Amino acid sequence: MNFFGKILTGLICIVSLFLMWVSIMVYATHKNWKDDAAQLTKDLNQATAKNNQLESSLRSLESQLTAEVEASQQEVRKLESERVTLLAQNTSIQKELDQLRQQERANTAAVASTQANNEKLTDDVESLRGQIRENQQARNNAFATMIKATDELHQAQGNLATVRERNMQLVQELGTTTSLLRDNGIDPSTDPEAIVPQVRGLVSATHRSAGSQLIEITVGADDGLKPGHTVEIYRGERYLGRAEILRTEPDRAVGRVLRRFQQGQIQEDDNVATKLRIG
Repeated sequence: MNFFGKILTGLICIVSLFLMWVSIMVYATHKNWKDDAAQLTKDLNQATAKNNQLESSLRSLESQLTAEVEASQQEVRKLESERVTLLAQNTSIQKELDQLRQQERANTAAVASTQANNEKLTDDVESLRGQIRENQQARNNAFATMIKATDELHQAQGNLATVRERNMQLVQELGTTTSLLRDNGIDPSTDPEAIVPQVRGLVSATHRSAGSQLIEITVGADDGLKPGHTVEIYRGERYLGRAEILRTEPDRAVGRVLRRFQQGQIQEDDNVATKLRIG
């Protein structure tokens, strides 16, 4: 066998295999159309029967719906008739209500008028009662005032006698005091604030502040010292200077040493004393 014969034999084998595969596929996809047609006829008959049943149900429902619609329309007509009746009754009731309101307003006005008249009469009665009470009180007050004035007159007469006697005593005391002041070299017309009390004490502390020497002494407001008074400072028989009182407390005072009067070093335990200073 030559080469061409071999090729032809191979092609024949390939075509045979292809035809065998097509036969297998045709057999695999083959259907029984008669059985399918019988099944479809059966399904069609069932669907037709169900359709007839549904159409019967539809006609029944339509009849029922028509009856219900008619009944609803009758109910609506009945309700409309009742609505008209209720509107008429409402109109009648509204008229009666308006009449009652008008009557109520008239009654209210009458009550208000009567109440106002009663209140006016009550006010008049209370006013008269008040005037009576005021007149009675005024009469009682006048009587009490007369009695009080009589008592005050007698008391004033007694006080006048007492004042006159006291005045004579004060005149005598003034004369005596004036004589004592003059005997002690004090002008009676001198302001008492300008008189420095005679006190003695000690320097308890010293320190400097803002260029000035400050001292603390053992006498204070309880001894009669006041800010502005001056004290003399000495040690034994030696005079050391003068200090002006700046502030006081009950048992001590603080003063500033006046440099123009200072004649020595001031120390603790130095003596201080005031002097009579006028003006």
